[in-house]
Amino acid sequence: MNFFKKIFSTKYNKFQKAEVLLKEQSPSCPITAIVEQDNRVAYFYLWGPENSNFGVKSCWIRNLKEAPIELEKKLMDKGIPPMLPKEFCKYPEGEEKLDENDLKIIWTEEGDSAALLVKDEIASIITIWSGQNGFFGYAKNCLGKGNFAWELTESNAFVKRIKKSREYWSSWKNDLNPFQTQQPIILKAYDESFGNHDKYYAIDGNKWPPKGLYLRIGESKTIFATVGLSLVTMPMVEMYSENRFDSNRIELGIILDSVFSQKDIQQIAEWISGQSAIPWDNITFLGEGHTINFKPFNSTKFNSVVLTNAIDILPKPELDDYRESKINFFWMVPISEKERNEIMNNGSEEILTKLNKIGDKVFSLKREEVI
Repeated sequence: MNFFKKIFSTKYNKFQKAEVLLKEQSPSCPITAIVEQDNRVAYFYLWGPENSNFGVKSCWIRNLKEAPIELEKKLMDKGIPPMLPKEFCKYPEGEEKLDENDLKIIWTEEGDSAALLVKDEIASIITIWSGQNGFFGYAKNCLGKGNFAWELTESNAFVKRIKKSREYWSSWKNDLNPFQTQQPIILKAYDESFGNHDKYYAIDGNKWPPKGLYLRIGESKTIFATVGLSLVTMPMVEMYSENRFDSNRIELGIILDSVFSQKDIQQIAEWISGQSAIPWDNITFLGEGHTINFKPFNSTKFNSVVLTNAIDILPKPELDDYRESKINFFWMVPISEKERNEIMNNGSEEILTKLNKIGDKVFSLKREEVI
Protein backbone atom coordinates (compact mmCIF):
# COMPACT_ATOMS: atom_id res chain seq x y z
CA MET A 1 0.00 0.00 0.00
CA ASN A 2 2.90 2.35 -0.68
CA PHE A 3 1.88 5.92 -1.56
CA PHE A 4 4.44 5.73 -4.33
CA LYS A 5 3.53 3.14 -6.93
CA LYS A 6 5.91 0.33 -5.98
CA ILE A 7 7.19 0.09 -9.54
CA PHE A 8 10.73 -1.18 -9.45
CA SER A 9 12.53 -1.60 -12.79
CA THR A 10 15.72 -3.61 -13.31
CA LYS A 11 17.62 -0.35 -13.34
CA TYR A 12 16.48 0.33 -9.76
CA ASN A 13 16.64 -3.18 -8.32
CA LYS A 14 19.08 -1.97 -5.66
CA PHE A 15 16.08 -0.38 -3.94
CA GLN A 16 14.20 -2.64 -1.60
CA LYS A 17 10.45 -2.92 -1.73
CA ALA A 18 9.04 -1.00 1.21
CA GLU A 19 8.17 -3.04 4.32
CA VAL A 20 5.05 -2.30 6.35
CA LEU A 21 6.07 -1.84 9.98
CA LEU A 22 2.74 -0.73 11.40
CA LYS A 23 -0.86 -0.63 10.23
CA GLU A 24 -3.69 0.68 12.40
CA GLN A 25 -7.22 1.96 11.78
CA SER A 26 -8.57 5.15 13.29
CA PRO A 27 -10.87 4.44 16.25
CA SER A 28 -13.66 6.56 14.77
CA CYS A 29 -13.13 6.93 11.00
CA PRO A 30 -12.35 4.58 8.09
CA ILE A 31 -8.78 5.89 7.91
CA THR A 32 -5.74 3.63 8.14
CA ALA A 33 -2.34 4.68 9.46
CA ILE A 34 0.64 2.92 7.87
CA VAL A 35 4.37 3.16 8.51
CA GLU A 36 6.67 1.85 5.76
CA GLN A 37 10.40 1.79 5.21
CA ASP A 38 12.76 0.41 2.61
CA ASN A 39 16.56 0.41 2.85
CA ARG A 40 16.79 4.18 2.26
CA VAL A 41 13.87 6.05 3.85
CA ALA A 42 10.84 5.72 6.16
CA TYR A 43 7.39 7.27 5.60
CA PHE A 44 4.16 7.69 7.55
CA TYR A 45 0.81 7.51 5.70
CA LEU A 46 -2.89 8.00 6.33
CA TRP A 47 -5.16 6.23 3.83
CA GLY A 48 -8.83 7.07 3.39
CA PRO A 49 -11.38 4.86 1.59
CA GLU A 50 -11.58 5.09 -2.18
CA ASN A 51 -15.09 6.57 -2.07
CA SER A 52 -14.06 9.50 0.15
CA ASN A 53 -12.36 12.82 -0.49
CA PHE A 54 -9.74 12.07 2.15
CA GLY A 55 -7.34 10.41 -0.28
CA VAL A 56 -3.84 9.44 0.83
CA LYS A 57 -1.64 11.66 2.98
CA SER A 58 2.08 11.01 3.41
CA CYS A 59 4.84 12.43 5.59
CA TRP A 60 8.56 11.74 5.69
CA ILE A 61 9.94 10.31 8.94
CA ARG A 62 13.70 9.83 8.42
CA ASN A 63 16.39 9.01 5.90
CA LEU A 64 18.25 5.77 6.53
CA LYS A 65 21.21 6.68 4.31
CA GLU A 66 23.14 9.83 3.52
CA ALA A 67 20.75 12.47 2.22
CA PRO A 68 20.93 13.56 -1.43
CA ILE A 69 21.83 17.14 -2.30
CA GLU A 70 18.86 17.56 -4.61
CA LEU A 71 15.32 16.22 -4.78
CA GLU A 72 15.23 12.69 -6.22
CA LYS A 73 12.77 13.46 -9.00
CA LYS A 74 13.79 10.54 -11.23
CA LEU A 75 13.15 8.07 -8.42
CA MET A 76 9.76 9.63 -7.73
CA ASP A 77 8.88 9.17 -11.40
CA LYS A 78 9.68 5.47 -10.97
CA GLY A 79 7.45 5.18 -7.93
CA ILE A 80 10.34 4.93 -5.47
CA PRO A 81 9.96 6.83 -2.17
CA PRO A 82 12.40 9.76 -2.20
CA MET A 83 14.74 10.69 0.61
CA LEU A 84 14.55 14.21 1.99
CA PRO A 85 17.27 16.51 0.57
CA LYS A 86 20.21 17.27 2.84
CA GLU A 87 19.37 20.91 3.52
CA PHE A 88 16.20 19.83 5.37
CA CYS A 89 17.72 17.00 7.44
CA LYS A 90 18.82 17.24 11.07
CA TYR A 91 20.82 14.08 10.46
CA PRO A 92 22.07 14.35 6.87
CA GLU A 93 24.23 11.23 7.24
CA GLY A 94 21.09 9.14 7.83
CA GLU A 95 19.67 7.32 10.87
CA GLU A 96 19.11 3.76 11.99
CA LYS A 97 16.15 1.80 10.68
CA LEU A 98 12.90 1.97 12.58
CA ASP A 99 12.02 -0.99 14.78
CA GLU A 100 8.35 -1.90 14.62
CA ASN A 101 8.35 -2.56 18.37
CA ASP A 102 9.20 1.10 19.02
CA LEU A 103 6.24 2.50 17.06
CA LYS A 104 2.87 3.75 18.28
CA ILE A 105 0.06 5.79 16.73
CA ILE A 106 -1.84 8.48 18.66
CA TRP A 107 -4.97 9.65 16.87
CA THR A 108 -6.53 13.06 17.41
CA GLU A 109 -9.96 13.09 19.06
CA GLU A 110 -11.47 13.62 15.60
CA GLY A 111 -9.83 10.45 14.32
CA ASP A 112 -8.81 12.19 11.08
CA SER A 113 -5.22 13.11 12.02
CA ALA A 114 -2.50 11.21 13.82
CA ALA A 115 0.97 11.29 15.31
CA LEU A 116 3.61 8.60 15.00
CA LEU A 117 5.59 7.99 18.18
CA VAL A 118 9.02 6.36 18.13
CA LYS A 119 10.12 5.20 21.58
CA ASP A 120 7.24 7.28 22.98
CA GLU A 121 8.43 10.52 21.36
CA ILE A 122 6.55 12.19 18.52
CA ALA A 123 8.46 11.59 15.29
CA SER A 124 5.88 12.63 12.69
CA ILE A 125 2.39 14.14 12.51
CA ILE A 126 -0.12 14.07 9.67
CA THR A 127 -2.93 16.61 10.05
CA ILE A 128 -6.28 16.81 8.31
CA TRP A 129 -4.91 19.65 6.17
CA SER A 130 -1.78 17.74 5.14
CA GLY A 131 -1.38 17.37 1.39
CA GLN A 132 -2.32 20.97 0.61
CA ASN A 133 -0.18 23.87 -0.54
CA GLY A 134 3.07 21.93 -0.31
CA PHE A 135 2.48 20.84 3.29
CA PHE A 136 2.73 17.10 3.99
CA GLY A 137 3.00 17.02 7.79
CA TYR A 138 5.47 17.59 10.59
CA ALA A 139 8.60 15.57 11.34
CA LYS A 140 10.90 15.81 14.33
CA ASN A 141 14.03 15.23 12.25
CA CYS A 142 13.20 17.76 9.55
CA LEU A 143 14.71 21.25 9.39
CA GLY A 144 12.58 24.08 8.06
CA LYS A 145 9.96 23.51 5.39
CA GLY A 146 11.13 20.41 3.57
CA ASN A 147 9.69 18.83 0.44
CA PHE A 148 7.88 16.03 2.31
CA ALA A 149 7.68 17.37 5.89
CA TRP A 150 8.01 20.56 7.92
CA GLU A 151 10.02 20.86 11.09
CA LEU A 152 8.25 19.80 14.27
CA THR A 153 9.19 21.91 17.29
CA GLU A 154 8.07 21.73 20.91
CA SER A 155 6.18 25.00 20.44
CA ASN A 156 3.95 23.47 17.77
CA ALA A 157 0.35 23.56 19.05
CA PHE A 158 -0.27 20.10 17.68
CA VAL A 159 2.15 18.61 20.24
CA LYS A 160 -0.15 19.70 23.08
CA ARG A 161 -3.16 18.51 21.09
CA ILE A 162 -1.67 15.04 20.70
CA LYS A 163 -1.00 14.89 24.44
CA LYS A 164 -4.62 15.78 25.20
CA SER A 165 -5.83 13.25 22.64
CA ARG A 166 -3.75 10.55 24.27
CA GLU A 167 -5.38 11.35 27.62
CA TYR A 168 -8.83 11.28 25.98
CA TRP A 169 -8.38 7.84 24.41
CA SER A 170 -6.96 6.51 27.68
CA SER A 171 -10.07 7.75 29.52
CA TRP A 172 -12.19 5.20 27.67
CA LYS A 173 -10.33 2.49 29.60
CA ASN A 174 -11.26 3.98 32.98
CA ASP A 175 -13.77 2.28 35.27
CA LEU A 176 -15.93 5.37 34.79
CA ASN A 177 -15.58 6.15 31.08
CA PRO A 178 -16.76 9.33 29.29
CA PHE A 179 -20.13 7.85 28.30
CA GLN A 180 -20.90 6.73 31.84
CA THR A 181 -20.10 10.24 33.02
CA GLN A 182 -21.95 12.22 30.33
CA GLN A 183 -25.00 10.06 29.66
CA PRO A 184 -26.89 11.03 32.85
CA ILE A 185 -25.94 14.68 32.38
CA ILE A 186 -27.37 14.75 28.84
CA LEU A 187 -30.50 12.82 29.82
CA LYS A 188 -31.13 15.27 32.66
CA ALA A 189 -30.86 18.20 30.23
CA TYR A 190 -33.41 16.54 27.92
CA ASP A 191 -35.78 15.74 30.78
CA GLU A 192 -35.66 19.38 31.85
CA SER A 193 -36.24 20.68 28.30
CA PHE A 194 -38.66 18.12 26.82
CA GLY A 195 -40.14 16.39 29.87
CA ASN A 196 -39.13 13.14 31.55
CA HIS A 197 -38.28 10.40 29.09
CA ASP A 198 -40.60 7.40 28.75
CA LYS A 199 -37.97 5.09 27.32
CA TYR A 200 -34.27 4.97 26.63
CA TYR A 201 -32.65 2.81 23.96
CA ALA A 202 -29.07 1.83 23.23
CA ILE A 203 -28.47 2.51 19.52
CA ASP A 204 -24.82 1.54 19.23
CA GLY A 205 -25.28 -2.13 18.35
CA ASN A 206 -22.87 -3.03 21.16
CA LYS A 207 -20.06 -1.30 19.27
CA TRP A 208 -17.90 1.64 20.26
CA PRO A 209 -18.71 4.48 20.62
CA PRO A 210 -21.69 3.94 22.94
CA LYS A 211 -24.82 5.85 21.94
CA GLY A 212 -28.32 6.07 23.30
CA LEU A 213 -31.72 7.47 22.34
CA TYR A 214 -34.09 9.48 24.56
CA LEU A 215 -37.79 8.91 23.82
CA ARG A 216 -40.77 10.87 25.10
CA ILE A 217 -44.25 9.87 23.97
CA GLY A 218 -46.68 12.74 24.44
CA GLU A 219 -50.39 12.90 23.76
CA SER A 220 -49.86 14.22 20.24
CA LYS A 221 -46.10 14.39 19.70
CA THR A 222 -43.21 12.00 19.93
CA ILE A 223 -39.70 13.26 20.69
CA PHE A 224 -36.47 11.41 19.96
CA ALA A 225 -32.99 12.70 20.88
CA THR A 226 -29.56 11.13 20.68
CA VAL A 227 -27.36 10.68 23.74
CA GLY A 228 -23.60 10.46 23.35
CA LEU A 229 -22.77 11.62 19.83
CA SER A 230 -21.10 14.64 21.38
CA LEU A 231 -18.48 12.51 23.13
CA VAL A 232 -16.58 12.05 19.88
CA THR A 233 -15.65 15.15 17.91
CA MET A 234 -16.59 15.16 14.24
CA PRO A 235 -13.83 14.99 11.62
CA MET A 236 -13.06 17.63 8.98
CA VAL A 237 -14.64 20.54 10.91
CA GLU A 238 -11.45 22.59 11.13
CA MET A 239 -11.14 22.58 7.34
CA TYR A 240 -14.24 24.79 7.21
CA SER A 241 -14.39 26.55 10.59
CA GLU A 242 -12.05 29.10 12.13
CA ASN A 243 -12.72 27.69 15.60
CA ARG A 244 -13.35 23.95 15.64
CA PHE A 245 -14.57 24.13 19.26
CA ASP A 246 -17.71 25.99 18.12
CA SER A 247 -19.02 23.25 15.83
CA ASN A 248 -17.30 19.90 16.27
CA ARG A 249 -19.78 18.24 18.68
CA ILE A 250 -23.45 17.48 18.02
CA GLU A 251 -26.54 15.74 19.29
CA LEU A 252 -29.59 15.16 17.07
CA GLY A 253 -33.33 15.06 17.68
CA ILE A 254 -36.65 14.87 15.89
CA ILE A 255 -40.20 15.80 16.92
CA LEU A 256 -43.08 14.25 14.98
CA ASP A 257 -46.73 15.21 15.28
CA SER A 258 -48.09 11.75 15.93
CA VAL A 259 -48.20 8.88 18.37
CA PHE A 260 -46.51 5.86 16.84
CA SER A 261 -46.78 2.13 17.20
CA GLN A 262 -43.89 0.23 18.74
CA LYS A 263 -42.94 -0.94 15.24
CA ASP A 264 -42.85 2.65 13.97
CA ILE A 265 -40.75 3.74 16.94
CA GLN A 266 -38.31 0.93 16.26
CA GLN A 267 -38.03 2.02 12.62
CA ILE A 268 -37.31 5.61 13.59
CA ALA A 269 -34.78 4.52 16.21
CA GLU A 270 -32.94 2.41 13.63
CA TRP A 271 -32.95 5.31 11.17
CA ILE A 272 -31.60 7.74 13.76
CA SER A 273 -28.92 5.22 14.69
CA GLY A 274 -27.79 5.14 11.05
CA GLN A 275 -27.75 8.91 10.69
CA SER A 276 -25.82 9.32 13.92
CA ALA A 277 -22.80 7.64 12.33
CA ILE A 278 -22.71 9.77 9.15
CA PRO A 279 -19.87 12.15 10.12
CA TRP A 280 -17.46 9.45 11.18
CA ASP A 281 -18.37 6.80 8.61
CA ASN A 282 -18.02 9.34 5.80
CA ILE A 283 -15.18 11.50 7.22
CA THR A 284 -17.37 14.59 7.16
CA PHE A 285 -19.45 16.68 9.57
CA LEU A 286 -23.02 17.81 10.11
CA GLY A 287 -24.16 21.31 10.89
CA GLU A 288 -26.87 23.95 10.61
CA GLY A 289 -28.73 23.74 7.28
CA HIS A 290 -27.33 20.36 6.24
CA THR A 291 -29.76 17.83 4.82
CA ILE A 292 -29.92 14.03 5.01
CA ASN A 293 -32.30 11.35 3.79
CA PHE A 294 -35.41 10.51 5.83
CA LYS A 295 -36.59 6.95 5.15
CA PRO A 296 -38.45 5.42 8.13
CA PHE A 297 -41.90 5.52 6.54
CA ASN A 298 -40.97 5.56 2.84
CA SER A 299 -42.87 8.82 2.58
CA THR A 300 -43.44 9.95 -0.99
CA LYS A 301 -43.48 13.58 0.09
CA PHE A 302 -41.16 14.17 3.04
CA ASN A 303 -38.12 12.03 2.32
CA SER A 304 -35.37 14.27 3.73
CA VAL A 305 -34.67 16.31 6.85
CA VAL A 306 -32.88 19.60 7.38
CA LEU A 307 -30.74 20.03 10.48
CA THR A 308 -31.45 23.22 12.38
CA ASN A 309 -31.79 24.90 15.76
CA ALA A 310 -33.00 28.15 14.15
CA ILE A 311 -36.76 27.51 14.25
CA ASP A 312 -38.40 29.28 17.18
CA ILE A 313 -40.92 26.60 18.15
CA LEU A 314 -38.27 23.92 18.53
CA PRO A 315 -37.06 23.42 22.13
CA LYS A 316 -33.43 24.28 22.82
CA PRO A 317 -31.88 21.98 25.41
CA GLU A 318 -29.07 23.50 27.44
CA LEU A 319 -26.10 21.19 27.06
CA ASP A 320 -22.91 22.05 28.89
CA ASP A 321 -19.66 22.32 26.94
CA TYR A 322 -17.60 19.15 26.80
CA ARG A 323 -13.79 19.15 26.62
CA GLU A 324 -13.75 22.86 25.71
CA SER A 325 -16.25 22.36 22.86
CA LYS A 326 -19.79 23.63 22.52
CA ILE A 327 -22.36 20.86 22.03
CA ASN A 328 -24.71 21.83 19.21
CA PHE A 329 -28.18 20.27 19.29
CA PHE A 330 -29.82 20.05 15.85
CA TRP A 331 -33.41 19.13 15.18
CA MET A 332 -34.07 17.02 12.09
CA VAL A 333 -37.05 18.69 10.44
CA PRO A 334 -38.72 16.68 7.64
CA ILE A 335 -38.67 18.41 4.24
CA SER A 336 -39.85 17.55 0.75
CA GLU A 337 -37.74 16.94 -2.32
CA LYS A 338 -38.59 20.41 -3.64
CA GLU A 339 -37.60 22.02 -0.36
CA ARG A 340 -34.35 20.07 -0.26
CA ASN A 341 -33.52 21.06 -3.83
CA GLU A 342 -34.04 24.71 -2.90
CA ILE A 343 -31.65 24.30 0.02
CA MET A 344 -29.07 22.52 -2.13
CA ASN A 345 -29.24 25.20 -4.81
CA ASN A 346 -29.64 28.38 -2.77
CA GLY A 347 -28.81 27.59 0.84
CA SER A 348 -31.13 26.93 3.77
CA GLU A 349 -31.95 30.45 4.95
CA GLU A 350 -35.12 31.05 2.91
CA ILE A 351 -36.62 27.60 3.57
CA LEU A 352 -35.90 27.84 7.29
CA THR A 353 -37.48 31.30 7.41
CA LYS A 354 -40.64 29.89 5.81
CA LEU A 355 -40.64 26.84 8.11
CA ASN A 356 -40.32 29.16 11.08
CA LYS A 357 -43.52 30.93 10.04
CA ILE A 358 -45.69 27.80 10.02
CA GLY A 359 -45.23 27.14 13.75
CA ASP A 360 -46.06 23.67 15.02
CA LYS A 361 -46.94 22.46 11.53
CA VAL A 362 -43.22 21.68 11.13
CA PHE A 363 -43.90 18.56 13.23
CA SER A 364 -46.45 17.20 10.77
CA LEU A 365 -45.76 14.83 7.89
CA LYS A 366 -49.04 16.05 6.37
CA ARG A 367 -48.18 19.74 6.16
CA GLU A 368 -48.13 21.73 2.92
CA GLU A 369 -44.78 22.44 1.27
CA VAL A 370 -43.41 25.94 1.85
CA ILE A 371 -42.13 26.27 -1.70
